[in-house]
Amino acid sequence: MKISRWSWLIFLLLGLAACVSTPPAPEVTPRPIDTRTPGPTSTPLPTSTPTLTPTPTALPLQLLDGLRAQRSLGPTPQRGAPCGLIDFFDFPLAAPEGETANARWSFGRYSERYSGIHAGEDWVYDGGNSLGKPVYSIGHGTVLHARPLGWGVDQGTLIVRHVLTTGHTILSFYGHLEPASVVLRPGDCVARGEIVGNIGKPRGRPHLHFEIRSIFPDRPGPGYWSVDPRLAGWEPPTEYIWDQRLSTSPGVKWTRPFTTQGSLLVGLLISDTLATIDHDRLLALDAETGRVHWSRPVSDSTRLVAVDDARTLIYLTTLSNTLQAIDAAGELRWQFPFTPTTRSVLLPLPGGGVIAHDGRDLTGLSSAGERLWRFDNVPPPTAWLTDGGDLLFTTGGDQPALYRLDGSAQLNLIAALGGQLAASSHHLFAYGSTALYRLSEPPQLLKLLDRTGQGQGSLVATGDGGVIMAHNGMNGRRLIALWPDGSLRWDRSVQELTGGAPHLVLVKDEVYAVTQEGDVWWIDQELGAAQRILDGARLLTLRGSARSFITSDGTLIIDARGGRLIAFDPRRVPLAKEEPPGLVDDF
Repeated sequence: MKISRWSWLIFLLLGLAACVSTPPAPEVTPRPIDTRTPGPTSTPLPTSTPTLTPTPTALPLQLLDGLRAQRSLGPTPQRGAPCGLIDFFDFPLAAPEGETANARWSFGRYSERYSGIHAGEDWVYDGGNSLGKPVYSIGHGTVLHARPLGWGVDQGTLIVRHVLTTGHTILSFYGHLEPASVVLRPGDCVARGEIVGNIGKPRGRPHLHFEIRSIFPDRPGPGYWSVDPRLAGWEPPTEYIWDQRLSTSPGVKWTRPFTTQGSLLVGLLISDTLATIDHDRLLALDAETGRVHWSRPVSDSTRLVAVDDARTLIYLTTLSNTLQAIDAAGELRWQFPFTPTTRSVLLPLPGGGVIAHDGRDLTGLSSAGERLWRFDNVPPPTAWLTDGGDLLFTTGGDQPALYRLDGSAQLNLIAALGGQLAASSHHLFAYGSTALYRLSEPPQLLKLLDRTGQGQGSLVATGDGGVIMAHNGMNGRRLIALWPDGSLRWDRSVQELTGGAPHLVLVKDEVYAVTQEGDVWWIDQELGAAQRILDGARLLTLRGSARSFITSDGTLIIDARGGRLIAFDPRRVPLAKEEPPGLVDDF
């Protein structure tokens, strides 16, 4: 097979950092109607080691939380809400975020002792001793009930009435307060984050019994209920707070519960229709409103899904060992025999169709369900992107590799390099476990990195031809930006970034970091700073990595594995004016 000059240059340079043997060449089974034998190149890759060294230290990323600044205003009395409207809810312990406290006894849990279902949450501070520690009002409101011994031996109780911006009202209830700390009286106004008492000593361990409800405005209530409390006027407190937080957040269009391990964000179909799997249903949602267009049953063990390159078909595997194609109207178009394994992968075929990896072999199917070709003994793809009519993909394991599948079904081994891929109108980039490369002519080793820790990071190619990378290295998480010529723009430590490891996305030439917990940070590409523009819902910790898609109008659809699917337009969020201090250039 003739090897192009471009391929030779890639072999010579990208192989510099690969101290591994050349990955074995896949065996090829040509399609029956074609007698060609497409196959990979087999030229050995160089294994010399570069002399460059990684940057040993990085400046801390300067963070600005514009959300908290926007929410720092006090209550404004108005008709129907003399103590102000609810602008935002805090948590009742360790306000505002509740980060050093947690709900130990959850809402809806049945108790044999009380022969009922828990109508609230029992909150404690971290560290094991909550006695005497402060309890905070979750929002602006009016005290309706305050009694030092409202629950007798179980001590003080307090009820606050909150008026939402919609005009609806809700009650927050605080139980097991120290009697001496209950000094508020009915009619008093309280502001969000104001101390309303301290945790007392009930018959059990010291804790706060916290409820959100619409009943019992002037008495404590029983704490437990004989049937599902939601049917009688109670709300799951933590879930309610997060829902209200999200609904009042600038830029949020809609949210949807995404609370089971079987929930999965699939991708975007034509007309910005969003495909998701929620437990055992495949749903098509309007990406603008969240409204359900259609749903159909699927196996609750379905995990292999892909959207056609033309965005007209959804491909998924079933328990009956078939690969199915579902069209944009929710109808089954065809199915193909396929037995998935734990190493199986589905990925879109450029121009239409699907590539199915069964754990050993790579098979290409047309959008009509016809087998086009098969390559034997190819490692499972870990990352991929379309480059014109070609598909670039990387593989992992002990012998990582970069492959190019062209439009004529030629599979070429490009380099001994795995990791993430990104493309701009100027360049292609490859981000391996220890280095970043630019796949251009001539190709270029841009930066060596400390080896990745648990889970590789991400990268985006910026509109000016540069690149920004979120690197999860052994020496900590970092955000690294390079100029179009490959030189360092800035290098920042992101250890203090809230919400977990960031995943980078590009929306209309702006870079955003979406964290594992659903926070969204705007990245200042000039200064190397970040500003939080969305506080994600941390209801649950579902398995899997955070996923996001971008609609045609620039809306981010986020599944951060935290209990909510969020449609968010980051451009609707006003950015804070102040600039983070103390930044210096890295060049």
